Amino acid sequence: MRTRNAIAYIFGTLLTGFGDKVLFIAAGIWVRELTGSNASAGLTFFFYIAPSMVVGPLAGLIVDRFPRRWVLITANALSTLSLLGLIGVHGASDVWRIYLVILIYGALATVSSAAGVGLRTTVFDPEQFGSVNGLLSTVSEGLRLVVPLVGAGLFVLAGAMAVITIDIGTYILAIGLFLFIRVEEQHEASTPQHWRVQALAGVRHIVATPLLRRLAWAVTVLLCTVGFFETAMFAVATNGLRRSAAFVGVFIAFQGVGAIIGGVATAQIMRKVGELKTAALGMVTVALGSGIVLVGVQPHSLSALVIVCGGTILLGVGITLLLVSVNTAIQRSTPNRLMGRVDAAFNVIFNGVQSVSIALGAGLVALVGFDIPIVLIALSALIGTVMLGYRTPAMEPAQE
Repeated sequence: MRTRNAIAYIFGTLLTGFGDKVLFIAAGIWVRELTGSNASAGLTFFFYIAPSMVVGPLAGLIVDRFPRRWVLITANALSTLSLLGLIGVHGASDVWRIYLVILIYGALATVSSAAGVGLRTTVFDPEQFGSVNGLLSTVSEGLRLVVPLVGAGLFVLAGAMAVITIDIGTYILAIGLFLFIRVEEQHEASTPQHWRVQALAGVRHIVATPLLRRLAWAVTVLLCTVGFFETAMFAVATNGLRRSAAFVGVFIAFQGVGAIIGGVATAQIMRKVGELKTAALGMVTVALGSGIVLVGVQPHSLSALVIVCGGTILLGVGITLLLVSVNTAIQRSTPNRLMGRVDAAFNVIFNGVQSVSIALGAGLVALVGFDIPIVLIALSALIGTVMLGYRTPAMEPAQE
């Protein structure tokens, strides 16, 4: 039974992740083609993560109060229906519809993310968390090798409707797999506390747990600038290397190579040095990758292209080391009854900061180009490294 549950969970999660990545690549290119604006393309991701700031606390409470499997299935079904709103988009005047659908899609993704993390802690044993997180990250991010071909290629060859059809298909298959999962879930009973007090329990747990508090502060510093990449990489492709906007898909593919390397290595590194030092190593790697991308940009140069792609590989390694170590620390330091709210709280904090950085990055790249934004990303990664490295708190076990 546990093996069946694990297989259904992993493949269902990977299918929805694949569909999401195909849609995001195509949506960014779609907006760029309709408007001719790098900033407008970069804002696509802003509309995806912005809803988490509003929906996050309530999503976490729902996930901890109701059966997580059914919350996950319902959120995925509604996401599938929301994609129908993209049918009939033809010109720049319809771009608002793309933004609206992505906004709804992002709100539902906040719910499904919290439900998925909560369900994961029921499907798997605590000693498996690091390995499972590494596996999911390796395969999910490794899909970047295929997704650009499917997303950008399918968009160019067959149009947006083909991409939408692929995404709907992956969600339907994932829902079918999640229906096969059979687990006994324990969710928090209703209490007389006001719902706002209950919803903020995840934030209180983060503040009270030194390891999670340190990770939250350091990653927040990085996210203040990392959103600049959403627009900067379009500018690197079109203005720096003199390629088409669709060439961003190549960068994403090479970042996927780095993600595979990082995902394979993360569990082993965490076993040796712990989550905090693994996260710090991820920060350093992000800073190094950012610097290499910036140094390598030269128009119509094959060697420059190789250097930039090498930098994106390091970005993939660093981001994966960081994300897997943070997720594992959350799962190991949080009681199951709070898992949904703690995951949602991290998403609210991280996505809120990142959404602002994406919006600022779109304007900054339009004003000064991609050089200064990428330098700021590298500097914030180094600051985050220092914040993680000055003292190592002990891992607090989750208390039920």
